Amino acid sequence: MTRFAIEASNLADANATGVARYTRCLIEALSALELPAADEFELVQVYKAARQPRGAAMALGPRLERRAWRGRIWPLREPRYDLLHVPDERMPPWRMPMVATIHDLYAALRINYTDEARRLRKLRTYATLRDRCARLICVSEHTRQDFLEHVGGDPSRIQVVHLGVDARFRPHAEAETAAVRRRLGIAGPYLFFIGATANKNLARVVEAFASGGAHRDYRLVVAGKLAPAALDAIRSRVTALGLADRVNLLGYVAEADLPALYAGASAFLFPSLYEGYGLPILEAMASATPVLTSDRGACSEVAAGHAVIADPQDVAALAAGVDAALAMSPARRAAACAHAATKTWERTARETLAVWRDVVSAR
Repeated sequence: MTRFAIEASNLADANATGVARYTRCLIEALSALELPAADEFELVQVYKAARQPRGAAMALGPRLERRAWRGRIWPLREPRYDLLHVPDERMPPWRMPMVATIHDLYAALRINYTDEARRLRKLRTYATLRDRCARLICVSEHTRQDFLEHVGGDPSRIQVVHLGVDARFRPHAEAETAAVRRRLGIAGPYLFFIGATANKNLARVVEAFASGGAHRDYRLVVAGKLAPAALDAIRSRVTALGLADRVNLLGYVAEADLPALYAGASAFLFPSLYEGYGLPILEAMASATPVLTSDRGACSEVAAGHAVIADPQDVAALAAGVDAALAMSPARRAAACAHAATKTWERTARETLAVWRDVVSAR
């Protein structure tokens, strides 16, 4: 039976990142696939031994195993897998066919990097993955084109597999969201924003919220653990605009609370300056919440015509976009929800498995 390994150390992180969410959802969807006996496979989650105390955080399900790795330590023999998948930048030093996922090109585009040494290390990782992997999976066509432009490689070995939306993201009745809203101190109708990095464009969102009419009828609810300096700057600006009682800065929000926050919002604001994919766009759509996003990065590709699109650097355009999202018709909201429903993790898992099988058969 074919044995695949996936590097899953990021599942042991206390606060899940977007890549960790991708890793868990992909593993769980692969585990749950219904396949004929002839196509069965084994999937091993491998993680660095330093993460051993949180090894219990690994995904659970059929055809899943988990094992720690310590690198190539002579005279121990390296494990025998038919293929290793790297969803992050951690790469066990094993000599076997490898596939990696490319989520974005932040480092190549000088986005969200203030440490130049760290940025250069990431660039070297891009090049290593390009040279080492039998195939690369990009999460969007936009990311694929960015990779080819800034890193290079054989276009035939770089494939696009879109991400899926977890079934937890769905329309909720008001009673389903009430407990989360009470616990987080959210009173009345609100606009929802999620993100903590510079590209998410929070400062302009706050300005647009203040300059338009939305602040009179809605609160702005912000999820995401901002860096201390960024948090101080946003708090100061919110106070200067006279909106201290209209903006909720929640900080890090547990994943279990996100479905209710999306579904309870009157609109979701995601005018990012750059996204390799932009999964929150689909999560909001799946929750039947209208979306305002941007014309940068992969946002338009992911929205596929079902969101309000605005120039993320134009505050007046963003304010008008907020109004347009709030006025989105029920028919257009339903179409957006139906579009999100086509983006399943099962589909992502099957397309990823097809890439793995193609690599193995090519040997």
